[in-house]
Amino acid sequence: MITEEFFKLVEKEKQILRENYIRNYTIKEEEFGIVLGSPYCYLYLIDDILIDISVTAWAYLLLNLIKNKYKINYLLLTHSHYDHLGGAHILKKHFKDYFSNLKIIGHSNIAKVLKSQTAINIISDFNYKDSYEVYNTLKNNELSQFLEFNNFEIDYLLEDSNQKIFDLKNLINKDVKVLFVSGHTRDSVSYYFIKENALIMAESMGVPNHKFNFVLPEFLTSYINYKDNLEFQEELIIDKKINNFLLPHIMYFTNFSDVKDFIKLSHYSLDLYVKKFIEYINKVGISLNNFDLKLEEIFKYILEEIYIKYELTQPIYAFKANITAQIKTILKELI
Repeated sequence: MITEEFFKLVEKEKQILRENYIRNYTIKEEEFGIVLGSPYCYLYLIDDILIDISVTAWAYLLLNLIKNKYKINYLLLTHSHYDHLGGAHILKKHFKDYFSNLKIIGHSNIAKVLKSQTAINIISDFNYKDSYEVYNTLKNNELSQFLEFNNFEIDYLLEDSNQKIFDLKNLINKDVKVLFVSGHTRDSVSYYFIKENALIMAESMGVPNHKFNFVLPEFLTSYINYKDNLEFQEELIIDKKINNFLLPHIMYFTNFSDVKDFIKLSHYSLDLYVKKFIEYINKVGISLNNFDLKLEEIFKYILEEIYIKYELTQPIYAFKANITAQIKTILKELI
């Protein structure tokens, strides 16, 4: 097993990489629209539509770059995690003079999450940790005002009601399809921009590592739904030859052959990842009854076999939270 000294060395190397990601943020024009940020966290602006907003400090930093250059009339949320909606109130409150017509759109379950004090506590805690990292890395005193998460209202709720695809055109006057793709979270959705041939799927198909030799699977509420919706989105991608494949972390793609490589790697990584879990669960006899007692043991195993081996840059506290949810999902659905 890994030693404490080795783990500290690995974490130091990853911290350097994360700091480089945070420092080297930019605005980049692509054929489909505007890319904001860096591999730490990308935001996408297509016409007047922003997809996701990241944490508070990062949101303020990037919005400050574009406030006099672009307009934002809609914020589309992909799901209810802190690094995707943490900065929503920044957009509504601190930039209301620039984006006064803003409407926020997201899955109806996000509204339920935002009414749960337990969920708010988790979002607030993780948002603060990530925002403080941005503030501390950049040594930007202005960002010290934007470390705290504040709740917000969603203007239009997306109700899936067993339909896989919903047309947003009547709501935002643009050909955008909502794909209901639960599995990462219960409220995960992807957005397909037809004219731009762009798919923004957050973590519903996984997140690649920086060397692009592993895609971290992100099934936190259901492995079965996650896998089914990975295949559902794959069918759309192949059918439409989607070349603009827009991920929130590490990288995005504008070439169809790269997108196909991602899909292949995502399937391979998912199978490998779940196999590692199941082998270890069976070896040490983990069940829902003794889950709490065995959690640290399996976490250390996955830390060595996946987190360190594939040089993941996700913060360790977020990775551990994800591992906890994934073990429960595997025990319920696959064991």
